[in-house]
Amino acid sequence: MTDVLAVAEHRRGDLRDVSYELVTAGRELANATGGDLHVAVISGDLDGFAEELSLDGVDVVHTVDYGEEFNHDVYVQAVEALYGEVDPTAVLMANSVNGLDFAPAVAERLDLPLVTDVVGFQWDGALTATREMYGSKVETTVEVDSERVAVTV
Repeated sequence: MTDVLAVAEHRRGDLRDVSYELVTAGRELANATGGDLHVAVISGDLDGFAEELSLDGVDVVHTVDYGEEFNHDVYVQAVEALYGEVDPTAVLMANSVNGLDFAPAVAERLDLPLVTDVVGFQWDGALTATREMYGSKVETTVEVDSERVAVTV
């Protein structure tokens, strides 16, 4: 229950930069929780993306083969299945059009609190997140009263 699951993002055959941001954030969070960092690649060039994401600090890369591009239902089902397998403390997703499409559904299905627009965090048995609001004009701190959480970064 201390592991972290980060869901990589790709578009039109290219791994998006936010995937690397998720790896960095995921590694920091996994260090704080004392767990491993698991990265999920769903659809697309699984072998190529998995190789690109096999970075220092990534403990496991999971791949889910289904089509080439983003599909809401596939992502929700895949993340739900991986959550059951990995049993992570936190699920990290991109704060992007696609991420904000499936993240609420994942949080609902898994009965997790969802914190969006996160730009920084601390872990002390629970998540304290710094998030942006009002078009990045204001930063706030949110303390999550839960041992598990879903986050968009």
